[in-house]
Amino acid sequence: MSVAENDHAIEEVLGNLQQCREKVLGKIDTLVSDMLAGIADTGVATVKLSNRRAESTWFDDKSLIVSARDAADTKPNVVTFPGTNILNSWKFAVLMRTLDIISESLTSGKVVTKRDIYYRETWLFKNQAIVDRIVDDIGRTLNVPRAALGIVSAQKGLACGTFCMHKKDGTLMAVDGEIQLIPPFEELNSVDVMDIDFVLVIEKEAVFRSLCSAKFYNRADIGRSILVTGKGYPDLATRQIISHIAASYPGKPLFGAFDSDPYGVDIMCTYKFGSRAMAHENSHLTAIQMEWVGVNVLEYEDGWTKLSVADRKKALKMLSLPWMETDAATAMRLELQRMLFLGRKAEMNVVGTDANGVIAYLAQVIKTRLDALTVH
Repeated sequence: MSVAENDHAIEEVLGNLQQCREKVLGKIDTLVSDMLAGIADTGVATVKLSNRRAESTWFDDKSLIVSARDAADTKPNVVTFPGTNILNSWKFAVLMRTLDIISESLTSGKVVTKRDIYYRETWLFKNQAIVDRIVDDIGRTLNVPRAALGIVSAQKGLACGTFCMHKKDGTLMAVDGEIQLIPPFEELNSVDVMDIDFVLVIEKEAVFRSLCSAKFYNRADIGRSILVTGKGYPDLATRQIISHIAASYPGKPLFGAFDSDPYGVDIMCTYKFGSRAMAHENSHLTAIQMEWVGVNVLEYEDGWTKLSVADRKKALKMLSLPWMETDAATAMRLELQRMLFLGRKAEMNVVGTDANGVIAYLAQVIKTRLDALTVH
């Protein structure tokens, strides 16, 4: 897919801004109208939210993407008022207030962050996780991406290297060696990475910053690159920009550097196959060509720590997931199996970042992969 084709596909997903706002406001009106009709019939306000649990998703083994089942095929989460208890009534209040803020945002044309929503009513929402969950529940119920709700996450991901981001307001965001926050994807038209040799996604911020300080993004032995971190499990903006680069530049090598532990493998799978929680948006959040470059538990013995009982449970659960049976997951599957056999995991930040540490390790592995691609 060309850059132009991918930009067009993104516009189709996000839609014309004004049209999109009107469409979502119409869906909210329908939701509220159905609730009011229920009150007239039964005296009880009822809202059915689409289920985002594991059973509401399926793995498409052709596209290799975790996808959402049709809402009609899953059991909804029912929120009512008056509720059977105080907790149910509180859930209803949270839902209604969030819908109110979304409607206000869409009507005014002002974008808000999930953090903004939380701070408007801290006494009601209790904590940020409640807001995060209800916003995504509403998006799944209305079957629209989060951006269509007029809501963005606070910026979290970081990028470094030499590349350009073309913004929708006509400005050019040039990155030249400095660390930059990844902007909300809705602000971008495209990302120009024509002049770089590969993209490297790094799990941990500390390792990312060490690589940036060492100018890993511009080395004579492996070439020029973009370094990206989502600081652990990535936010949507980080996943979207990686997915966009993968779709726009399918021949550009895309590597992932993660801890050799069950959580590192899980984060890699989030980038590669998508997450169950955001299954309704995974079509523009995945990068199936991302390749694991370590660390590998067999090669990184100095970084070994003992595999805990919780780690074992996590690893076994992951091995049972459908995407872990595919050829695309071979490297991660072997890594989990080796962890379980050895009773050990390997963490990047244990060894350090000198010539004998993670920098030298990643440079060697990436050079080997790039040389192999050149031969073929």
